Amino acid sequence: MAMHEIETLVETSIRCLDNSQDAQADYRSLIFNLYQLQDSFDTGFTHFRVMDILIKHRYVYTFPITAHPAYLEHTAYFDGLAASQKFSFIYANPAKEWDATANPVAGYANYDHATGKYILYCDAGSLLWSAMVAAGTITGKDALAPEPMGFFHLALTITEYAAAQRDKELLGLWYLLLPYMVMQAEQDGIPIQTKDLETIFNIIISQDAIPHEGLPYVEDIPKGGELGAFCEWWYAPAKEWMPSEPEEEEIDLESIPFTQEVEKSAHWYSQQVVTLMEHATNAIQQMEDNGGGDAAAHQAVQQQLATALNYANKGLELAPGEPNLLMNKGSILMLLQDYPAAMACYDEALASAPTNPYVHLNRAILYYHMDQFREAKASFERLLQLEPSNEFAQQWLQHLREEGY
Repeated sequence: MAMHEIETLVETSIRCLDNSQDAQADYRSLIFNLYQLQDSFDTGFTHFRVMDILIKHRYVYTFPITAHPAYLEHTAYFDGLAASQKFSFIYANPAKEWDATANPVAGYANYDHATGKYILYCDAGSLLWSAMVAAGTITGKDALAPEPMGFFHLALTITEYAAAQRDKELLGLWYLLLPYMVMQAEQDGIPIQTKDLETIFNIIISQDAIPHEGLPYVEDIPKGGELGAFCEWWYAPAKEWMPSEPEEEEIDLESIPFTQEVEKSAHWYSQQVVTLMEHATNAIQQMEDNGGGDAAAHQAVQQQLATALNYANKGLELAPGEPNLLMNKGSILMLLQDYPAAMACYDEALASAPTNPYVHLNRAILYYHMDQFREAKASFERLLQLEPSNEFAQQWLQHLREEGY
């Protein structure tokens, strides 16, 4: 699975928990274990995608930055963070550089655009949470550590909630992830909870939730031994959709006439669009640096953009609604100064990819070009909710504030 799919699995699982409304559930511990799972992969920091849910279920606690236990000892550091209004991880020892073992991340802080305050965030079970419990800042039930949970029992719990909500997409993501976790558990010597896996398997089958995409190549499935037997059983219902690894075929380019038409995929068109846009934007930058450029240079840029637009349209014919193609088409139209058509593309991309920070970024820039500065500010703020460390957005937002928006 790709790392963004792991992030989506965790985010969607948390939303599923929030929708379950189970009075007996320990949501706080379930969320804790989901992020423990995510942290075992090379994923990004995605808390802000579901921050309202994390706070609601007491997994995340918020305080003014002055509430940090080391604030008096490192006042200048924390005041500097607040003045910057930027997202920042806070290490166990704020005065020293990060080290995964000696000085790991303890908490984090970010500017809250809604309240205009700089907020300290503390996850249950984190080093900062432990320090605030020891200081008496966090008390009562909130001072109890989240309960660790075996991965397979966690997966069973989430899939049961997903089945109750008929969330086939989430069940499909767990179906794709579980074989990798079984392989990892076998390598680490962790007991594999066979009964939990059988129950999960039956839930996914009963919901007809086996995904038809994202499955591994048939050739990559382990053969022999207990792991091979598990994979044979697990993937049996998916075999008709499992792809075979394509054979690498050596192509004699000299034997292919340049006029020969070949079938092109949406991905091919997308790559061409990106390349043409890079050439066009570089040429525009050079013209600006050299006083505007001549007519031939302008004509060459217009031709590149026209070709890129044509390729984007052809790609979208093959993959209607594909967010990256829509986003790049919008960017081409923005460069061509067809702002309404560009916004229509960004809006369509946003509908299918509402948490994609690049869509929000492009919409914000387009709003700025359209002199709709308050809408631009709102889009930059939404981007920073999804990606708090985006310095480009921080700089634009600061500029808009200085202009009085």
